[in-house]
Amino acid sequence: SPAPVDTGVIFRIKNNNSVSSIKAHFDNVESTKLCTLISDKNGNSVSTVEHILSALYAFEIDNIYIDINSNEIPVYDGSSCFFVEKINQTGFDLQDSYKRFIKIKKNIEVIDNGKVARVSPFDNTLITTEINYDHKAIGKQTISILLNPKIYQSQVCSARTFGFLKDVENLRKNGLALGGSLKNAIVLDDEKVLNKDGLRFSDEFVRHKLLDFIGDISLAGHRILGSFFTSHTGHELNCKLLKKIFQSQDNWELVCSN
Repeated sequence: SPAPVDTGVIFRIKNNNSVSSIKAHFDNVESTKLCTLISDKNGNSVSTVEHILSALYAFEIDNIYIDINSNEIPVYDGSSCFFVEKINQTGFDLQDSYKRFIKIKKNIEVIDNGKVARVSPFDNTLITTEINYDHKAIGKQTISILLNPKIYQSQVCSARTFGFLKDVENLRKNGLALGGSLKNAIVLDDEKVLNKDGLRFSDEFVRHKLLDFIGDISLAGHRILGSFFTSHTGHELNCKLLKKIFQSQDNWELVCSN
């Protein structure tokens, strides 16, 4: 639903006769295990927020209420295609206010066990993502895009999440990935992709990592103007980069545009 200027992205969870509101902000990130989960001080939470947030961020939608009747965003086919389709069907309006951006002022980097997330000053939103898996169906893949709705829709939004068959049993023993299947993820065994229809892109894996990264950085609250580089990151390191950006006012400034 539409929201007033300066609302941001708010998830509204209906529980019986009450409604809990949780703002999509990195301060509210509770868990980054397999997905990004945000919560409020009362223990209310919503998980798997990264795909819908990725689509909203790419389309530069700033103020919106997302109403749900459970504690998880539906995964659909494992990409953000569904949300992009709905945005295109519904459309959106300009609001009578200046749009605000977070402009990066200096290089900021986080590193963890060889994984890297970095942002440098730049006048637009440029994202370069790379992965390197010891698997013949994946290997090393790199993609770089200037983030805008057209590029996101044609090059990013249809890339699905992926996982390995060998990990499924252990995940399910721990109550995770219970709804995962070939209908909502790319699944690989030790040799190949198991989905009968194969891949949507030859490098669909790195494109989905990019999709997830866009969703996670949306938790900054405004579009970030900067050049990002990520190498084999996940939700945890993505959120750590955001936290490091906002550790010091020397790292960023808020700028306006109409």
